[in-house]
Amino acid sequence: MGQHGPKQKEQTHFSAEDQSVEQPVTIPAEVLALLAQDQEVGAALAGQNITAPTPPQSWFSAARVHLGAKGETDLIIAAEGPLVGANISPFWVFVHASNGYKMALFLSAHDLIVKRTRSHEYCDLESDGMTSSAITTVQFRFDGNVYKEYSEKTDDIK
Repeated sequence: MGQHGPKQKEQTHFSAEDQSVEQPVTIPAEVLALLAQDQEVGAALAGQNITAPTPPQSWFSAARVHLGAKGETDLIIAAEGPLVGANISPFWVFVHASNGYKMALFLSAHDLIVKRTRSHEYCDLESDGMTSSAITTVQFRFDGNVYKEYSEKTDDIK
């Protein structure tokens, strides 16, 4: 029998405050091509005078996650470098579809959290954003195709 190392726990919390992805993976070329179509990425490419068809891998950090019940490998991608803002970061969620990856959610937030609850066999997601006086929490549920906002709550910071 072969020996196996300890199974790595899948990352469920991503934050703009720290190195967001604990075990980064290489982003597939098809996903980089989809990221190139994003408005913010396109603006950053133009601002950096980059004419390549896809953005540099160094602009992103990706984690493999299993959002769906079927065991397919999905990706959560956090912005790096010129795409990162102050105390906020863009995040992209790509789910594995029958013909490759598709973007299921884009958001800018302080935190992105993968929940244990599920909708249409996919893990629910939660984002947090903060100002100096309030924190806003948004819940997202998978609708069978993409993630949609389900609820939003804003609380004062005391």
